[in-house]
Amino acid sequence: MSALFDNFLTPVAAGLAVTLLSAVIGRLCRRRRPAPAPPRVLRRFSLLGTTGADGALLHHETTRTPGSVVTLRFGDLSQRFELTDAPLGDGTYAAEPLDYLWDGQSAECEAASPLGIAGDADQV
Repeated sequence: MSALFDNFLTPVAAGLAVTLLSAVIGRLCRRRRPAPAPPRVLRRFSLLGTTGADGALLHHETTRTPGSVVTLRFGDLSQRFELTDAPLGDGTYAAEPLDYLWDGQSAECEAASPLGIAGDADQV
């Protein structure tokens, strides 16, 4: 029994231990590598519910992904928009307003800013 243990079982057990250890280390190394991030694409968004002094929609360019929420400032007022992946006819994507223009301090919503930017209440 001693010869069998020394000549056969010890090398086999050592080989199995080394194989198991290398498999565990290989699996851990594969898990730690983060997946490559998708390339960032510059997109132009039309800010729905806003108009400039000339009556045209305002636009915002960003590399953020659809579903992101951005806060844009118009003078002293802020407005949040959710970026969507819905294409519009002019080649831009829609950015939907989440709230009315607000100054960031008061709880009262403003229907329009002093810069001539209309809020949702001005849309028909």
